Amino acid sequence: MNMHNKDFQAKRYQVDENMADTLTWLLHHQETYQFFTYHADTQELTVTHDAGVDTIRIGDYLNANYDILLTSS
Repeated sequence: MNMHNKDFQAKRYQVDENMADTLTWLLHHQETYQFFTYHADTQELTVTHDAGVDTIRIGDYLNANYDILLTSS
């Protein structure tokens, strides 16, 4: 069980091993991307947004400022 309190409405988020939390954060910021795809077999999450397509990995930072999803490692 994750003991950290996460603010899913915050504009910035760091991806960790809890995929459900990452998906919850994305659902709170749907205006910043078109869609995401999660492949259960490979456990790969990709997000399509105005700037292209990104594969989201543990340790990545997600930023919902400026009404567009920005990702960085």
